Amino acid sequence: MTSNFQNGVCVFCELDRERNKVLWEDKHFMLWEVPAGIGKKRSLTFHILIVSKKHVRFVADLPKAAGASLIEANRQAKKIGYSGGLNHAREGDMRNNAGTVPHLHFNLFEPNGSKEVRVPVFKNPKSRKANQARAARFAKLYEANVTPDQFTELVARGHYREDGVRPRQQKT
Repeated sequence: MTSNFQNGVCVFCELDRERNKVLWEDKHFMLWEVPAGIGKKRSLTFHILIVSKKHVRFVADLPKAAGASLIEANRQAKKIGYSGGLNHAREGDMRNNAGTVPHLHFNLFEPNGSKEVRVPVFKNPKSRKANQARAARFAKLYEANVTPDQFTELVARGHYREDGVRPRQQKT
């Protein structure tokens, strides 16, 4: 994933199906629950992705038949237990949608009630660069099979900060 991310290869077009267990798919969309350790917010019961199989950035660029497929994908999310929350699309120019993957996709967030959930729509350019760097760091952890619980332990031991950055080592 890191090499794809850094080389500009779309991680949704070249999906790692071993890590991302696709739970449903048809001609237009695929659906999976975000695997533990990658982007999943601890404040969510579910973080489900519905991703267009066609590499487009806008809903309007999909064929009309994809509309029924999108509705079916949402039905499938309910079948696996999603009971509601926020269903939002990341589409178009990533400078305007705070996304990290330039490919039309829908995030379904079901909060678990542990804390407030916020979703940014716009990030200033300085924040966007920091988020891209953070995404690359987390992609490396993902490739190393570091789970959220393992990451929490690494943070507790001082090996990482919450943002995925290793603290600078003090010279002795």
